[in-house]
Amino acid sequence: MSKRLAEVARKVGVSEATVSRVLNDKPGVSDATRQAVLTALDVLGYERPTKLRGERARLVGLVLPELQNPIFPALADIVGGALTQNGYTPLLCTQNAGGVTEADYVDLLLQQQVSGVIFLGGNYSQAAAAHEHYDRLAPGEPAHGAGQRAHPATGLRDGVHR
Repeated sequence: MSKRLAEVARKVGVSEATVSRVLNDKPGVSDATRQAVLTALDVLGYERPTKLRGERARLVGLVLPELQNPIFPALADIVGGALTQNGYTPLLCTQNAGGVTEADYVDLLLQQQVSGVIFLGGNYSQAAAAHEHYDRLAPGEPAHGAGQRAHPATGLRDGVHR
């Protein structure tokens, strides 16, 4: 954690102690500095501590390529149930021809400050498809496809992209 403290402190231009006070919700930090530290956490791709997240951060995007194939609604039901049991609210995002793209959903989910995104199928498995939107989830971190390890900041398992 001290590496993260140092990185956030450098980004904001404050001491590691100040970052620690913000993360532990301690007094002695101006509102402007507190907000700058929290913004830096978001920009650097670190998840806020639970007590500083609020309810919105318990959201997880579940991006499916379609619902016509019966496997995808079944997967959504299983994954959504597991998320719910662990205190997360799944946000179902489905794609259809000429509609919202996977990249559009990534932007929307980031605006909602989700705790994670799970992609079931989609562009990640297609080498020729655009992948830039995955980089917006957590800059500087490798992406993980379904069935691979989860991102350590989210604590979510298999199939979580940053």
